[in-house]
Amino acid sequence: MKRVIIFLCLLTSFSIIAKAANKEPIRAVWLTTIGGIDWPRTYSTSISSQERQKRELTNMLDRLRLAGINTILLQTRVRGTVIYPSDYEPWDGCVSGRPGRSPGYDPLQFAITEAHKRGMELHAWVVTIPIGKWNSYGCKQLRQKMPAALKKIGDEGYMNPEAYQTADYLANICAEIASRYDVDGIHLDYIRYPETWKQRVNRMEARDNITNIVRRIYGRVKAINPQIKVSCSPIGKYTNLSRYNSNGWDALNRVHQDAQGWLRMGIMDQLYPMMYFKGNNFYPFAINWKENSYGKDIVPGLGIYFLDPREGNWKIDDIKRQLYFLRSEGMGFCLFRAKYLLDNVKGIYDFLRTEYQYLEERGVRREERSSTQLLERCEGPEFLENDGRTMVLPEKGKVLDADVIAFVSMAGNVITTRPYRGKRADIRAIPDGIYTLRSVNKKGVTHRVGMVYIRR
Repeated sequence: MKRVIIFLCLLTSFSIIAKAANKEPIRAVWLTTIGGIDWPRTYSTSISSQERQKRELTNMLDRLRLAGINTILLQTRVRGTVIYPSDYEPWDGCVSGRPGRSPGYDPLQFAITEAHKRGMELHAWVVTIPIGKWNSYGCKQLRQKMPAALKKIGDEGYMNPEAYQTADYLANICAEIASRYDVDGIHLDYIRYPETWKQRVNRMEARDNITNIVRRIYGRVKAINPQIKVSCSPIGKYTNLSRYNSNGWDALNRVHQDAQGWLRMGIMDQLYPMMYFKGNNFYPFAINWKENSYGKDIVPGLGIYFLDPREGNWKIDDIKRQLYFLRSEGMGFCLFRAKYLLDNVKGIYDFLRTEYQYLEERGVRREERSSTQLLERCEGPEFLENDGRTMVLPEKGKVLDADVIAFVSMAGNVITTRPYRGKRADIRAIPDGIYTLRSVNKKGVTHRVGMVYIRR
């Protein structure tokens, strides 16, 4: 009998290990409801407009799923207002067109049901500290209930992290969602001091104030349902690194957000750091998040809104390179925000639906690599054009004396070389995959000159 029990325990352990190894990477998107900037685009004021509002969401979910998105972070608490019938806060105006008025149905429940039908997780995104304009509907309601817990900065209202009522109140809202809805997660946004806050306590006390709120929320949610994942979206740089500076904009010191500490303390299950940066402001800090994950999920947030010419006019390859990098490291991603993805700005939707999912299906091999190798492989020139038969060669310029160009795999192995002359190189014999290109001169000196993605 003892042998049977041991055997069954081993089978269970192997099953858990296999499930973890085959876990689908998190491919998430923030779906914003404030002002209806992602959804809804139609106010629910009648049966017909209510159905139209629902169709807008189901169409979005269908398209997001086709692009490989498996996790929706739906803005549920907006600014002291919510998109579900709450005992604590009034309806946000985004659903009915008027703050405090019901849309005639429960948008949160509808979204959960429809996401689950499509095999997608839905996390309730709760904006914690900001509560909107000081004279807005939600802020006015809170001012009447708990004036000592609110603070005005300019014309904006905030919950005071230093007031004892704040932690309990936010925990009550999260517990209400967890107890009433089959959500997969509670996602905390802006769980930090406002950057314009006039500091009256020292850094350690400030961190303790925010950590106390996180601990209170985590405890309440887990007591209701231990399966609900508690996550947050910290500032994209945790703190200064030995070689890379946060330039005064980091989670730990600027806004007193000890996100890595929360993972270590066991009061946070996932992090979605807002890594809306490029180059050395992205890659080394992404590595830092991963190296301090304490076995928890790190899901970097990518600022695809910067693809918009009005926002930053990034090139699509800026985002592609980050996605390739995160995949090679076994990390998922979260895109800010849904509209930019669904509007296919600079082809981001097409890329996720075709090329990126092709890599997922092929199961591109991941190798262990040092931080230096990772940075070298993911920064630098753009992906070079190819048609599967020939590839455009980067121009040498006047100083590059290289004779050969080497194709280096994502594992760091030189696959083959080609003469570095003319405008194109023959790549017909090179297997499909992603390669770093390095020039090599007669003395063996090499330079990184680009990347190529070969897919036939």
